[in-house]
Amino acid sequence: MRVFGRRPAFSGGIRLPAHQRREAEATIRQLPFAPRLLLPLRQHAGAASTAVVRAGDEVFRGQLLARADNDSAVPLHAPATGHVLRITEQPDALAGTVQVIELAALAGDTQEYTGGESHDPDRCSADELLAAIHEAGIVGLGGEAGSTHRRLVHARERAVRVLVINGIEGEPGFSRVPAMLARHGADVLAGLRCLRKVLGVERAVLAVETPDGAAARNLLEAAPGGTLPALRVLPPRYPQGAAGLLVRTLAGGAVDGHPAFAADEAVVFSLATVAEVGRMLSGGLAMTDQVITLAGEGLREPGNYRVPLGTPVGFALEQAGMRPEPDRVLAGGPMRGQALAALDRPIVKGATGFVAVAAGETADVPASMPCIRCGECVAACPLELHPAELGFLARRDEWQAMVEDFHLDRCFECGCCAYVCPSHIPLVQMFRTAKAQWRRAQARPAVEAAT
Repeated sequence: MRVFGRRPAFSGGIRLPAHQRREAEATIRQLPFAPRLLLPLRQHAGAASTAVVRAGDEVFRGQLLARADNDSAVPLHAPATGHVLRITEQPDALAGTVQVIELAALAGDTQEYTGGESHDPDRCSADELLAAIHEAGIVGLGGEAGSTHRRLVHARERAVRVLVINGIEGEPGFSRVPAMLARHGADVLAGLRCLRKVLGVERAVLAVETPDGAAARNLLEAAPGGTLPALRVLPPRYPQGAAGLLVRTLAGGAVDGHPAFAADEAVVFSLATVAEVGRMLSGGLAMTDQVITLAGEGLREPGNYRVPLGTPVGFALEQAGMRPEPDRVLAGGPMRGQALAALDRPIVKGATGFVAVAAGETADVPASMPCIRCGECVAACPLELHPAELGFLARRDEWQAMVEDFHLDRCFECGCCAYVCPSHIPLVQMFRTAKAQWRRAQARPAVEAAT
């Protein structure tokens, strides 16, 4: 096993307070089944799937509930044995509506799920493995939530040479990485073998940050024979877990005998996605649950939980010991998370975690003041955008200039600019609003033409 040496990190970003891993963060607890599960037919970035069940149907855990009719859709499987109560139309995050299957779990059932035919990369072809990934309904679990099958197809078309396993937490306070390294090491290695064969690549790099370096080394040193990934341990810096930034950091130079590679020769999959591929294919399973972090001072038992899909957020938080009347609950972490208006929202594929913020946990945010042109936000932006100028344009509702002249569409709302702003300007919220307004403006001609 070789360990990549240090190189300068990407420009921008911020250094958050150091975090030492605790033993409890390497555990994963199983959440019980909620009495009622809500399953939107679009749980990913792509087209909705098509229901193949009807109200009143009895279903068993792992059974197909909705098929994928195009390459951006993802099959949906029953997370519990039970019966379909109803299928309704509900609003979704894309400002439209989506069909939702409401499933009642069968009380008293063991909910045993033995899976089906396993897929060994030594015996299966690359195309068979790719088809199995699609049939299992696996999506990206690093926050992107796109179809893993579709990303693999596109990566093969690009003839990528390097597989990058992203073992960097996307949000401070989340701890899925140490849990995956400690509890799903065999699945990580199995998923790595599968993805290597699907992509036709030999080279792989596992990237982690310093707090998880020892766990990653232990995993690779204890691994059976075979081609192991090179390990790159990076000093903590937010948000270097973003795929584009991570590739920029890893690419460009030969280190410790490993040949250099260009950024466009690599494809990035999160550690959680790689582990899920290994777990699903080795056990012949479909994606019916996933590991998420439940965090925050509003919980008595924060940590990592394996959660059945469709579980209401409120139910999950109650199982983690939610204290009475949390100040707010964030979908996502403290840097990029958005406050939920209601806790009956279901946990869907691709969710990374939720934070229950206790009353008094965070300091009162001072009132926003005028921009003083200090340049702190510009220096912190990892994409080298100009948040200050974007803020001025947002105040004047000049969305077209924000997109066309200052590349607002490239912003992934990491929150660095707002974090460092001495004037406490809510830049990220302003950018989200501007993006929404721009999307509506772009869609308006098509709507008017249709009417």
